[in-house]
Amino acid sequence: MKKSIKTTIATILLIFNAISVSAAVKPVYTELGVPTGVDTSFKTYMDYRCVTSTASDQYKVIHTYGWSDGNGFMRANGERDLGIADDYYLIALGSYYGTTMGTKYRITTNTGNVFYGMLADAKADIHTNNTNQYAANRDVVEFLVDTRNLRKDVRRMGSANVYSPLSGSISKIERIDFVEVEPESFVELRERYLSEPLVRSALPWSLRMISVA
Repeated sequence: MKKSIKTTIATILLIFNAISVSAAVKPVYTELGVPTGVDTSFKTYMDYRCVTSTASDQYKVIHTYGWSDGNGFMRANGERDLGIADDYYLIALGSYYGTTMGTKYRITTNTGNVFYGMLADAKADIHTNNTNQYAANRDVVEFLVDTRNLRKDVRRMGSANVYSPLSGSISKIERIDFVEVEPESFVELRERYLSEPLVRSALPWSLRMISVA
């Protein structure tokens, strides 16, 4: 009986430890402005090989994190364990949205599509509007691609908008920041998780007596 209780306690402690570690970092979403009254559905692209300066931050991001998916889009692994639902597209944005390479975004279109982007290049201010949000084609988002493997319909139209998961005008752009949060104390974790009926029912009676009332 004592051995069984010790095993149960050890299991609970391991669960609490895993919960506290996984909860130590979380994504925070900051909404940024998007152009109004403008059709921003056109989405340009450029071959990732156009970035040739090996000393540049762009080059480092592309060649450290980038890989080509089956449709020819350059991607980077998403942190699914932190709530990022998909891999990132490597993208270029105007300086309005930031200039630090590797910055991450959640982007929503007016068709309901949601995709994630990682900044891997920047649109020059001289090539964007006065707010530095979009370029000549009213394109807010530009995708880095491997043109050798790029979808034929995207190449034919010159816009990634024909690819259904990316279609639609840009309705929301959120910057993603990963922040450390103070882990809950053991007592707080115990109070929260031992109050769950399924957890309490799995405990021996002797342990229920020392848990929350």
